[in-house]
Amino acid sequence: MNMVPRFDKPARRVFRPRLWILVILALALVLSGSSLVAQTRDAASCVSAAQSASEQTQQQPPTGDQKAQPLEEPQTKITPEQGQELFRSVDEILSFVSKDTGLPIKSTVKRQLAGREQVRKYVQTHMQEDKDAQRLARSEASMKKFGLLPQEFDLRRLLLDLLEDQVAGYYDPKTKTVYLLDWLPPEQQRPVLAHELTHALQDQNFDLDKWLEVGDDQRDNPDNLDAGPDEEQSARQAVSEGQGMAAMMDYVLAPTGQTLADMPTMAEIFKQQTMERIGDSPILAQAPMYLREMVIFPYTYGLGFLQDLLTHGGKEMAFAGAFKNPPRDTREIMEPDFYLDGHHVAPIRLPTLSDVLKKNYVGYDSGAVGEFDVYILLKQYSGPELANKLSQAWRGGIYYLGRKKDAKPPKPDAPVPMSDLALLYVSNWATPDDAGYFAKAYSLWLPKKYKTVTPVAEQKGHAWNTEQGAVSIDVSGTRVLVMESFDATTAAALRDKVLSRATASAPLPRHDMAAPVWATLGILQ
Repeated sequence: MNMVPRFDKPARRVFRPRLWILVILALALVLSGSSLVAQTRDAASCVSAAQSASEQTQQQPPTGDQKAQPLEEPQTKITPEQGQELFRSVDEILSFVSKDTGLPIKSTVKRQLAGREQVRKYVQTHMQEDKDAQRLARSEASMKKFGLLPQEFDLRRLLLDLLEDQVAGYYDPKTKTVYLLDWLPPEQQRPVLAHELTHALQDQNFDLDKWLEVGDDQRDNPDNLDAGPDEEQSARQAVSEGQGMAAMMDYVLAPTGQTLADMPTMAEIFKQQTMERIGDSPILAQAPMYLREMVIFPYTYGLGFLQDLLTHGGKEMAFAGAFKNPPRDTREIMEPDFYLDGHHVAPIRLPTLSDVLKKNYVGYDSGAVGEFDVYILLKQYSGPELANKLSQAWRGGIYYLGRKKDAKPPKPDAPVPMSDLALLYVSNWATPDDAGYFAKAYSLWLPKKYKTVTPVAEQKGHAWNTEQGAVSIDVSGTRVLVMESFDATTAAALRDKVLSRATASAPLPRHDMAAPVWATLGILQ
């Protein structure tokens, strides 16, 4: 969901908003200051209590009664003396983080106080740049076409409101500077400093911008039907943020003598508490599910990935090792056993489709649909039980969003009408049964995505008419093809090309799926 706070470069052309957009969301994360301290210590207390009670008792997540109350926003700026105190603490915390992560300090880190309006204007400036504005509009359109955002939703407004709501400090790899905030007390900023200074050490040792933006030369061509770097960038962002979370937790826990490595269940408890505390930010609490989950993904799942690596290979594997041998997709973050075992999902390869598409459509957006994306789609429309099960059978996904050539140009600053956009979504699954059940699940979502859905009689079961045009879902072996709003001639040609070359995907191990999902769940009956 890609949170190293940096505003200089947009870095994703994907199903999710680009990396720089997620950076803004990172600044809005509610895990800051004393809230984080309380949450980390609550989680540690849960772990310690369970361990002392019985080695045989399964750890349970904390209940909603433990939810922290929202912090009161200070109305005055910190004093010059407090600012100098914060500046002095940078070196002390940097030394702690270096020892905690094993990443050496290679230079001092510049520091600067920033005001709320200064940060907001900086982000607004980049949002208003033509290239960034286009990328934001394309991401927003893709999420709406998939049904992950309401069609009237204003993503840009949400990002700015979140920034206004909760800011926690950030490190900018471009200026090599950690930015401290002049409206938060020092005691609230120190834990965040541990997180951000982890990014500074990552940058000093591995060139953070370059490492995070792997494959960036493949982007910005919506007609390129290749998943490109999307999933790899998401996975790398989770590594970066998971390490920052681990160092921040260890900093908070230092007075107790405990560390994250001592508590193997803490990452899962922390994830549960984070979901419960979404309500601490009213703006985030009211955001669509996909955006909420996207915001916390690199923190929570990244922390879980980091903890697995700590358990299996210690500090060297978890920190420097993860940068030298990074995971390839969100699947490896969500299910670290695949990363540890060296099992990788091969990218989907499609035949050349440009000769079919270019007749009536111009590329608007394209990219990968990873396991995390599928998990949220299933969770939003089919519920968490099926999401947890069926998403594990994901074996690759790619999408193309095309704009009809004969459509009227949208008004300036107005979104492209959904009826002018056509969606092609291809996914691979572990078995033909998994593919069939995903297709069934997708078909059940249609009445929730469209106002009118009418089955096509002669194509019963896999074709419908909607107010935005035709929708079809086809299955061939382990491949599922979804097409929405294409004209009939183009859809037929695409179907022939995409499915005629469909091949069974390699059956990777399914670590925690002893029985097929349809044998244990009646959700799709």
